[in-house]
Formats: sequence, structure tokens, C-alpha cells
Amino acid sequence: MRYSILSAILFTSLTAFSQECSKELLKQKPGTWKAGSKGSVANVSTADLIKEKAITDGIHKMVSTNYKPMGCQISYSFVFGKSMASGQTWIADPYYYSMYILRFLCDEQSKDKTKYYVDYSTPTTVTITANAIFAQNLYAADLGDDFRGYLKLTKKPEKKNGYYFMGEEKVDYNSPIYEYRWLITYNDSLPFSYLSRKEYLLIQKKRLEKAVKDNPGEKVYLDKYFKAIKEYMTRSETELSKPAICMWNNEERFEKFVDEGTKGSFMAIKPNLDYYHKKLPKSTPQFFSVVYKISKDDAVFEENIEAIKKAVDFATLNNMLGK
Repeated sequence: MRYSILSAILFTSLTAFSQECSKELLKQKPGTWKAGSKGSVANVSTADLIKEKAITDGIHKMVSTNYKPMGCQISYSFVFGKSMASGQTWIADPYYYSMYILRFLCDEQSKDKTKYYVDYSTPTTVTITANAIFAQNLYAADLGDDFRGYLKLTKKPEKKNGYYFMGEEKVDYNSPIYEYRWLITYNDSLPFSYLSRKEYLLIQKKRLEKAVKDNPGEKVYLDKYFKAIKEYMTRSETELSKPAICMWNNEERFEKFVDEGTKGSFMAIKPNLDYYHKKLPKSTPQFFSVVYKISKDDAVFEENIEAIKKAVDFATLNNMLGK
């Protein structure tokens, strides 16, 4: 009897091992974790770097404890540091933890039909960032000598289950690749604020004046935009205090404001420095941005992203703020 059982187990194992490689088989294969190349470190003090590494290690532990990869290898890495733009003052350091979902793929070049390999690159990633929203180039810092004088947001964040959903965006017109962005902040506040129409108009007026100074021959052409700004500045304070919502192709050439949600429009924003607790060390996470990027054309990507979402505990991240 014991011999029959052993024979059956051995037969099943050999049969499974000898099966030709397929997506379905690889999808069911337990995955692995692999530390990626060491991330860069720039303009971070030694004391802050120690604390930031402890925080990113804690995030990795949170995810890896509650999520087991299937049909893929998860390459993960950390990056610490910031650029020192002219005139910019930093309140907190940006740093992040990234995961790259690398599928197991059948090796069609091998004569052994059971062989597979780990993919070399991936469109499907998860990034958890402290003190930065990379999609908007927004950091825990002022804009310094930024040439534009404001940042851009395509839509207002929406509060969902206690956290801000920053929206879904198709990031590749030729492929089904989407990003889903979340923001975890102190209470109900945001690390940015909206430029008023008046603020936006004054910025555009200043830019037009510079354009004329640099190239006086442009004055006649630009006069209509000066007139549009001047006319709008005569409107009521109520009108001028509304958020500036503009068209992407009308920067420096102001014609009018548009309604929220207009195709091709953006909301002008700026860092909200009053959001931060300024006496905390620069290593302190004061908000988190979580971005899920996924190519929807593969079940391994979709199933692993869904499992990672369950492992990334927003409440845990929220409890790390200010600490």
C-alpha cells in the first residue's frame, strides 16, 4: 500500500515536471523576491538616511509579509535623495520604495520545453513614495526659481475610504497601460493648494512682459494676450478667487479659463507649505503617494497587482506620518 502511494506521488511529480511550459503553469508557480540594484543617494544627511532606510525597510516588510508573488519575480529597490534646484528650500526629503513585476516566461529558444526565464523588463510596477508626488513634480519644498511658477494637476483628488484617490490615467496610447494614484495625508489636508485665477493671471502677465523685453518685435503679436489679462483682472474678487483651470495649449497665451473636466485642461497648483510640520527631521514622512502602474493585457500582472493592493495597508502608512 505504502509502495502504491509513493509510486503515485512520484508519477504525478514526474508528469508535472515533464509538462511543456505554458502561461497557465507558470502563473501557478510560486514567485520570488529579488533585491534590485542599490538605489541612488543624493543630498541626504547621514542621520536622515539611517531613518529613511528604516522606513523603507518597514514598508518592504509590510508588503512582503502579506503578499506572496505568483508566476513572477518581484524586483524591489529604494531611492533616497533630491536635486538641489536653485532657490529651493526643502522641508522633508523625498524617498521611495519600488516593486517591479517580472513575469516567468517560457523559453522558446531552448530545446527543453519545460524551461522558462524571468522577464527582463516590465510595464507593471508599484511605487510608494514619501514626501513627493512624482507625476506632478511636487515635493515638500517651495518651487524655488521654477520657470513656470506653478505645477499642473489634471483633476481634483477624490476622497475614498479616508484617503485621496488622485485618479486613473492611461499612460501609453498604444498599449493598455494605466496608472492609479493615491495620496495618504494628515487628516483631510493636502500638500498643495490651487492657484487662484488672479495669481495665475499675474504670473502670465509677468511672463509676457519678459517675452517682450527679450524680443521687442513680439509686442504687437502679444498685445491681444495682454488685453485679455487686463480685461479679466477687472472682474469681481469672487470671480478672480476661483481656481485657475486652463488649457494646456494656452500657457503664456492666455485667452480664457475653462470649466473643470474640460478635455485638455489642467488645474494650476503650488506646494502648500502650511501643510507641513516644519520642526520635524527631513527624514519624517509627512505624506505618501502610492502609484499602481499596470499593463492590463496579462493575468499575471492583474492578479499580482490585486494581491499587492491588499498587502499595502494605507492605515499603516497613515500611522507613520509625522513619526
